[in-house]
Amino acid sequence: SNLKVKMRETEADLACEVSGHIFFKNRYFGYDDAIYATLRMLELIKDGIDLDAELAKLPKVFSTEEIKVETTEDEKFKIINRVKELLQNPPTAFPVIKNIIDVDGVRINFENGWGLVRASNTTPVLVTRFESTSEDEALRYENAINNLILEAKESL
Repeated sequence: SNLKVKMRETEADLACEVSGHIFFKNRYFGYDDAIYATLRMLELIKDGIDLDAELAKLPKVFSTEEIKVETTEDEKFKIINRVKELLQNPPTAFPVIKNIIDVDGVRINFENGWGLVRASNTTPVLVTRFESTSEDEALRYENAINNLILEAKESL
């Protein structure tokens, strides 16, 4: 997974994501199991680790829930492809793009966060999600990408 790759790259002891995936570096690099994660966290508490103090050291990040954009089965992948095309020459007011990852949808990495658009595998919706170091910036990313989605839908 991307999370495990980033964990290795940054030499992190622990990696978690909003979907609930949790990986520990020591003992075995590969567990992604809720029961194991719970037991490991209980072990840290037993050993006197102040979880609140450790969490306070982390940077504050604002992320949205999954936002579902209704469409049709026939159009959802066409919209994704059109968004990719539009990103080749984004609007002038669009946030500065660091890079784009187009595996399983489109993830646009910005200076202070990212936005994701992907087609659901089970329902006729696009799933979007946004994250940034500030709530205002996350909303800016969300608005910019939602405008691209609307433009993509209208051009079909």
